[in-house]
Amino acid sequence: MNNKFDELTKSLTQSVTRRAALKKFGVGLAGMALACSLSSPLRVTAATLGPLVELSQPNPLAGCNSGFLPPGTMTLNDAAEPFIAVNPVHQNNMVAAWIGGDFQNVITAASFDGGLTWQQVPLPVTTCSSSQPYPGTGDPTLSFAPNGDLYASVVVGFSFSAKLIATCKSTDGGRHWSAPTLMSPEVEPTNDGEVITADTTDARLVYNSWTQSNVKNHSWIEFTRSTDGGQTWEPARTLFEPQPQNFADDPQVFVMPDGALVMLYQFYTAQANKPVLYSIGLLRSSDHGKTWSGPTQAFLTTPVLRPDGSGAAATADPETGEPVNDHFSPIYAVDPRSGNLYVVWEEGRFSGFQYNDIAFSMSSDRGATWSAPIRINQTPLNIPAGNRQSFFATVAVAANGTIGVSYYDFRFNTPAPGLPTDYWLVQCHPTPGAPATNPANWGNEVRLTDSSFNMEACAILGDGFFLGDYFGLAPVGGGGFVAAFSAVDQNNHTSIFARRVGQ
Repeated sequence: MNNKFDELTKSLTQSVTRRAALKKFGVGLAGMALACSLSSPLRVTAATLGPLVELSQPNPLAGCNSGFLPPGTMTLNDAAEPFIAVNPVHQNNMVAAWIGGDFQNVITAASFDGGLTWQQVPLPVTTCSSSQPYPGTGDPTLSFAPNGDLYASVVVGFSFSAKLIATCKSTDGGRHWSAPTLMSPEVEPTNDGEVITADTTDARLVYNSWTQSNVKNHSWIEFTRSTDGGQTWEPARTLFEPQPQNFADDPQVFVMPDGALVMLYQFYTAQANKPVLYSIGLLRSSDHGKTWSGPTQAFLTTPVLRPDGSGAAATADPETGEPVNDHFSPIYAVDPRSGNLYVVWEEGRFSGFQYNDIAFSMSSDRGATWSAPIRINQTPLNIPAGNRQSFFATVAVAANGTIGVSYYDFRFNTPAPGLPTDYWLVQCHPTPGAPATNPANWGNEVRLTDSSFNMEACAILGDGFFLGDYFGLAPVGGGGFVAAFSAVDQNNHTSIFARRVGQ
């Protein structure tokens, strides 16, 4: 979600060459068997691990080329950046959304049988899928209201630097979508990184927040809401605008059990000749978003690691050094019963900054105080340091309070050609005697990929392998989850897969 449209302008010519060279390995998710001698990960039983389903192939809009991107980045059959949501009224109704066809449309897929089968439905937001004038789109997010209404929000645009926020609604579980409503009337400043949130306590209330920026060294938080179930939206307003050389990115609204709102966002500074410091910020509202408190810095996440002030160790191919197009943004979740807030992010402190692990912190007082970060990924520590890299964390909370965190790692990589990559889910069911703040209480790791896929064959964006900025994880049933993630399939397409775990 972190300004990926702007990164598309970087290294396009270099991307063409790199993509052609790396395709030579060409082994996808369904075609790569792991050697029997490799250590086996913890597994759940077959009864609690659903089938792995490829959602994005065939691409329903593969025949359309709006010309939004120059040739050489993602192909018309690639897909990336999935999001997923589950209907609170009918738990077997789940909907995923992703970027399809070279950023030329967002495709959704709806399931009504708990994730066994899916129906693709393009979102009507671009020239490829509707009469809208926008050739490009991205950053899909989804949210179900308590009455089963579903909202989708995306950025749409004419170019990399001309982006608007658009929202669509479905009243039939994702089978059909309304025409988009624009949340942000200005083309400039540019808009990015929006997240839509339907109020869990009142089906009439829907919130949308995003990052806005008009210069390279400044960004701020915009917010709007609907009080009539998405029929009309209030004019967008600025909630927090820091000084130049300061950035407020990726805001997301969370609804507490009593209906109060907490907005979490990432704040950082990038002043010349000074280190970059990343922190979690928050705002609060006690009147359903009508008014908001001033901003508060909750806690520092990744400390300064490098002389260039990058603030995080870059995820990269251990053999070639080719980068993964990583975002480093924190991802949040709330327990709807207790109001506990959770945050996960990539963190180098546990390894002495050799590589990133997945860090976890929580707040039980609505963001006033936060626990000390702990390492929760289960990536083995008895393998080469480059293969321990863990990245793209996502967090969700099940109905029984179980916390799930998904992530990628390279644990099965070898010196052989290619970069075997897998997707995992680790879980914690916190109790008074076994709190989530203790690393020992995290486990029951589930491998969501049937076999490793080759990262070196995935789509290229700018100067790195591109799976997306974020990935989907949602609670389903009493204590289970459904995940949506990107991987390379057997035809060497960067594709979207879904899998249900648990109840």
